[in-house]
Amino acid sequence: MSPFSTPYPITELDAASVDGSAEQGQYDYIIVGGGTAGCVLANRLSENPSVRVLLLERGNARLGWATRVPLLSTNFMGDENAAYKWPAAPGMNLTGNRSLNMVTGKGLGGGSAINSMQYTRGYPLEYNLWSDNGRKGWSFNEVEGYFKKSEKFVSTPERKHHGTNDACVSLGVPYTDDINDPNAPLNVCGKFDCTIDLGGRRSSTFSAFLPQALASERKSHLHICTGAAAATGADGKIYHARARREVILCAGPIATPQILLLSGIGPSNKVKKPLKKELPGVGENLQDHLGMGIMYNKSRLRAIVELFRYIAFGEGLFLAPVTQLSILVNSGCIDDSGHIIPSKPTDPIRLPDLELLPIHFNYSDPPIPFEAVSLASENPLDRPACDLAFLSDPADFAVMRKASSCQEDWGEDAGAGHDLKDLYMPDSESDADLDAFVSKTARTTYHYGCTCRMAPENDPRPGVVDDELRVHGIQNLRIADSSIIPDMISAHLQAPAVMIAEKCADLIKANPSSHL
Repeated sequence: MSPFSTPYPITELDAASVDGSAEQGQYDYIIVGGGTAGCVLANRLSENPSVRVLLLERGNARLGWATRVPLLSTNFMGDENAAYKWPAAPGMNLTGNRSLNMVTGKGLGGGSAINSMQYTRGYPLEYNLWSDNGRKGWSFNEVEGYFKKSEKFVSTPERKHHGTNDACVSLGVPYTDDINDPNAPLNVCGKFDCTIDLGGRRSSTFSAFLPQALASERKSHLHICTGAAAATGADGKIYHARARREVILCAGPIATPQILLLSGIGPSNKVKKPLKKELPGVGENLQDHLGMGIMYNKSRLRAIVELFRYIAFGEGLFLAPVTQLSILVNSGCIDDSGHIIPSKPTDPIRLPDLELLPIHFNYSDPPIPFEAVSLASENPLDRPACDLAFLSDPADFAVMRKASSCQEDWGEDAGAGHDLKDLYMPDSESDADLDAFVSKTARTTYHYGCTCRMAPENDPRPGVVDDELRVHGIQNLRIADSSIIPDMISAHLQAPAVMIAEKCADLIKANPSSHL
């Protein structure tokens, strides 16, 4: 951001707080959380200039040059303004009972401002399973339009520059030009769609849905406040604002249940007292995609050359996302040597439980344990306690052994001629050595979800919101982020979070609530 440019239109917390006047601090809608979903919802609800919207975000508006460089903006570990980082509970099945680092987005755009920019919807079958389980209005045909509403495809269907077809064919997996094609095979290889604009810059939901021009145009009725926790400002001072219609939580799958628990909504033994509503599902069912991987070594000089190419010519590796290719496959289709067995039309339908990526780790989708988010303290500025319980099911090791064998096979084939040297590998192909390698290298992939799942309150795994995203038993309160996902899907969660926000906006507009 140039020192001579106009500042982004942030509303001070004092100016957004109730002061006794007729309008100040009074809003039609208050959105808590300006992350991936919150920026989308703020845009859609403020389209009508007669509707007053307040967007509260605990982080800041990050506007620096590096925040839009695709590869640089993904390196968030050293930037305390980009992400929250804190340890999860020790992993009982991880080497040395080590604790994995939890990471969530911080600032406007949330995770979409720091993630690897993959835009994957998941399989139609997964959304149809939601519908089959009673989630009215959530079949793939009913949500596909909400995916498309936010999309502007600016690439080309030709993928001939990346050499992906031969690598896929050698593994026995069909290649698709569009990994989001609803008709793509379940076991498939394809190039990612990524949230990068025509100028080669990261397109987070902050930059796409709340660009400075739009925020300035709507600043009379859309107030964007940063440095605001759900209960206090970052300065510890308590501010008050009132929603005449609804409050919508978009704080993400970790902070949203934390806010509910701090508000007395959740399991009676976990909430901050007094208890306002017993909802056993709040914070439960935490799911993530388990990651691990083998590593190859490559010259560091390449990175210096590529950074120069990006600065000087706007081209090269720094223009690219962390990974560009995905292989989705069910582990049951991988033989003991790591080769993929081609599927036949008579085979049973099995959703992929592995995603192999050409970076330094691979993802494992379901099976995933159901664990929890709970309060570490009653201070809203503290990070909550999270237990991921990775590898608590012995079946998870069997899946990851298949993944390790398959990725070695793929790495040898895809790396031919690229001067890659083994850097970090299992000691051998024995089950014991593979399990030890998995236990030593397992990590979160930051795809958290399902902590306020959409399901009936009396479901065997109790739900928190109904099919219109309304919190059970609490009037005029909704949730719109990946915490409402009923069961984890085979996707990077940016696109589903945007879809959820788009659908929530339409649900609200279709039946605007009466005054609170």
